[in-house]
Parts: sequence; C-alpha cells; structure tokens
Amino acid sequence: MAVAPIPMDGVARFVADLEEEGHEPTVCGDVVKYYVVPATGARAGQKVLTGVSVSELQGWPMAPPHWIHLENEINFAQTNTDNQDCPEGWRRHSRDTGFWNMGRKPIHLWISHVRCVIGQAI
Repeated sequence: MAVAPIPMDGVARFVADLEEEGHEPTVCGDVVKYYVVPATGARAGQKVLTGVSVSELQGWPMAPPHWIHLENEINFAQTNTDNQDCPEGWRRHSRDTGFWNMGRKPIHLWISHVRCVIGQAI
C-alpha cells in the first residue's frame, strides 16, 4: 500500500514556490524573506529584499497574503504601515492584491503584485 504524501502547509508551499522561481527565500523567525527585481520605479532593475509574515501564509496558495514587508529605507507617497511581525529596521505595507485569479500560478501573481508595489516606491 502506497503511503500518501504529507501535505505541505502554506509556509512550506510558499517557500517552495519562491525557490522554484529563483527568489532565494529564507525563513527568518516570523517572516519569509525573498528577493524581487521591480521593472519600474526608483528601484527598477535592482534586487530588493522583501518579506511576508509567516502568519499570513497559512492559506497559501488559495489565499494571498496582504502585507508586504520592506526595509525602512523604502518609502511611498501614500501607504498604510505598521511594524507587526517585522524585523528591526523593517515595516510592512498594506496592499490588497485584488482579484486572486487561480488561472495562473499563484507565485507568479504574488511576485507580479510585489514588483508592482515596489515600483511605486519613491
């Protein structure tokens, strides 16, 4: 009798998805950190370290996280922030993904969303 595979929780799936796409994820306490390269804005073409709270990933991939963690040096003209679950020197920014279309790979949707948000940094 074949043994059923152990289901991965949302955090493990998110990390695996990031690894598969080459975003160099690491779990640092309560945050998964990873790199993205925005195509537009003040940081276009630069490798930017970002993150998301582990607590927001339990529903991954069916439900996207809401908050994007960034180092304090990254600012926006308008943003809603706090520092809950953030490492020292970081803030998290409230950003809704909008409609979560599962017709594409969820990690592609998430990374596109984060790149777009960082593209708005000043």
